[in-house]
Amino acid sequence: MNEDQKNKAMERLKKLLALSRSSNEHEAAAALSKAQELMRELSVSEDDLELTDYAAIEVDSFLVRPGHSIPVYVSLLRRLVSRAFGCDAIWDEQPAKYKLTWLGQRSKAEISAYSWTVLARLIKAKRAHYKFAAMLGTHTPGKREALADIYCEGWVSGVSQNILPAGLSDKEQRLLDLFVKQKFPHTTDAKRRGASLTGQDVNAAYSAGQKDGRKTHLHAGVQSTKRGQVGQTQYLGAPA
Repeated sequence: MNEDQKNKAMERLKKLLALSRSSNEHEAAAALSKAQELMRELSVSEDDLELTDYAAIEVDSFLVRPGHSIPVYVSLLRRLVSRAFGCDAIWDEQPAKYKLTWLGQRSKAEISAYSWTVLARLIKAKRAHYKFAAMLGTHTPGKREALADIYCEGWVSGVSQNILPAGLSDKEQRLLDLFVKQKFPHTTDAKRRGASLTGQDVNAAYSAGQKDGRKTHLHAGVQSTKRGQVGQTQYLGAPA
């Protein structure tokens, strides 16, 4: 059985399992019997079946260059999106670009990838504005870079105050962990770098970032089409 045939068989299996919940006892029993037979034929478990609705969506990191460590604020932003939509994300350093792969139920992975793209572009613009508009001529170039990173850490903290974690059930978390393990069995932690600064300048930069971050709202409203693509999502750059 080739991949296309197996996919069609899996779709048939889903339909049979749906019929097995019919209020018609005879129809439900017949569908369940056929479903169990097909599951034995395909050597699949219920977990395997549910994981067919999971996906891995790759996007540009936008914020990390190949050969460079990942700034702390970028890791915090990744964690924020993960918590907001109940997905996981894996860093992938490629020769030309640093990629980020979002993994989870298809609609959630798609909205996570979309939200990451929006937020990564936004924080990149915010960082540049803070570095040049707020600090131009007041510090050395190296310290401006470090304080801009601190500002971004505060910004992510501010945004995080406006979201509610997805709150996966034990089963959903187990399936997500299984899917990540299947797709990326040999993951390693990416190298991260912090600003390593202290003092009033650091507190001021972090506070400024938090204040700006609180103006950014991320909404987890997703409406999927029958094909599993995201049909509607809401992202607001400032509170209504």
